[in-house]
Amino acid sequence: MTDCGPADPPLGGTVAYIGSLVPALVPSEQRVAREIVRHPQDVAMMSAADLAGRTRTSAATVIRACQSMGFKGFQHLRLLLLRDLPTGPAPMVPSGEGAGRDWLPGLFRSAGDELGRAIGPLDFEAFDRAVAAIAGARRVLIAGNGASGPMAQLLSLGLMSSGRPNEAPADSVVQQLTARSLAPGDVCFCISSSGTNSATLRVAEAAGNAGATVVAATGYLRTRLEDASAITLVCSTFAVNWASGAISGNLAQVVLFTALQTGVSAALGKPATDHAVMDEAIDVLEGSTEQDTE
Repeated sequence: MTDCGPADPPLGGTVAYIGSLVPALVPSEQRVAREIVRHPQDVAMMSAADLAGRTRTSAATVIRACQSMGFKGFQHLRLLLLRDLPTGPAPMVPSGEGAGRDWLPGLFRSAGDELGRAIGPLDFEAFDRAVAAIAGARRVLIAGNGASGPMAQLLSLGLMSSGRPNEAPADSVVQQLTARSLAPGDVCFCISSSGTNSATLRVAEAAGNAGATVVAATGYLRTRLEDASAITLVCSTFAVNWASGAISGNLAQVVLFTALQTGVSAALGKPATDHAVMDEAIDVLEGSTEQDTE
């Protein structure tokens, strides 16, 4: 992989930014990156040699890993980690043992803390370009498969509620056929947390070949989906522990899509939610429920 541009994560976002790059690094650099993500407070106080010893690499590998992730070197990384150090004690990882009232609040707090850092890898200029592209598109196709399928439907409903028509077929074959019918001036929004879902990649490639603008939403930088896209939105929480990481990773996408909906609504000169559309959606849902009960 080639080195990325200069790293400039926002306050509190350094660890999430590094986590989003882990799969793109070579194995020795991955060990360095994972150690930084898991123990940022310790690494902030280390030398390159100390980190090399802990990761069974060399100081040169540590420095190369930092540069591969866009930092000027290890000292640049340390400065950002020191900047992001929490002022209070580190939150305890919920054990799940005992009564729910003893550990459930901690799980929510931990997930909330991780969610707040998820914006680290996001390119704000890319976000603005995505909003403008969606708002000005003739057609908008939204595609997501596997675990990203429900997220595609969520974004579709959100944009629809703001008065932005779109297409979001659930079947991957229909997605590809629809992508082939797009043209310049259209947008294909592809969602894949890993950035490697083959069905979604085929949709992105078909849309790009048709001349449409491909916008990708993923959890990692430098993926195959990014290569197939004109605009990439990366929002990620590296799951240091499964319980809170799995929760915040999904919520991060929900927040990102809500932000997209808000931005598109503003670009169209409409309220964030068109109440007439929402009322109609509720009527449809209530009618479906009545039919199910009958």
